[in-house]
Amino acid sequence: MPSACILVVYDPTTDNQPALARAAALAQSAKGSDIKLHVYSCIHARIPKAEKRSARKAELIAAQKEIVKDAVAELVAKGLQVTTEVEWDKDWYQSVVRAADRIGADGVFKSAHKRSASQRLLQTTPDRTLLRECSCPVLLVKPEAEAAGPVRIILAAVQFRGERGAYDELNQKILDFIRRLAAADTVKVHFINAYTELSDRPDKGQLVRACGVPSDQVHIRMGESDEVIVEAARELGANLVVIGNSARTGLAAVINTNTAEKIVDKLDCNLLAMP
Repeated sequence: MPSACILVVYDPTTDNQPALARAAALAQSAKGSDIKLHVYSCIHARIPKAEKRSARKAELIAAQKEIVKDAVAELVAKGLQVTTEVEWDKDWYQSVVRAADRIGADGVFKSAHKRSASQRLLQTTPDRTLLRECSCPVLLVKPEAEAAGPVRIILAAVQFRGERGAYDELNQKILDFIRRLAAADTVKVHFINAYTELSDRPDKGQLVRACGVPSDQVHIRMGESDEVIVEAARELGANLVVIGNSARTGLAAVINTNTAEKIVDKLDCNLLAMP
């Protein structure tokens, strides 16, 4: 795996940081790589008028810097490359997106908090913002998935059809990423292709050759993508689901919900969305 920079979102509201734990584990296990972790925390608080705003703001930022510094001290002691950053911004969702662009992050790791379908649809959640607006891959880390141990089984969702089309570039990005991720002998990768129309059913032989894995690790199922992916992930006991993600803004973002948003709360494992 080549040199990479991962922005890790540090949640200032809790001591439990599964995204940081996952990023640290990746950096430690990726032998021969040069993975840098940029631990980012954005804070904001109401400051009473009686207090001097600038002084209080500086005090809160300084305190949070110490908290983040203490949280990564052990990683630094182990020789990992770690930088930290604390910003003050009420709209921390967008702050994460801007920070990832600013440092040229190769990926964003964030802890995922379970929400209802109506919350995902009607509220601007941080996960939704990152999935729609980040220009790099986003890994949403589930606390319960981290407790289960290292990644052993990966399920990657691809979209191959009879003719070459709009999914080619995204399919290739997923395949290239998976091949690097699955270099370890302990990781087994499955691929799944959902389709809703018979005319879109891919040829399994071509799909097996494209994915480069045994036939029993390639699955083709009819149904809506979100339902098919969640079902297969549970059957296989997947630790990680990798999915292509289409960014949406404006009216399209209000009307449409992409597959990544539909499945994030239904999965029991981590979700990696590739833009």
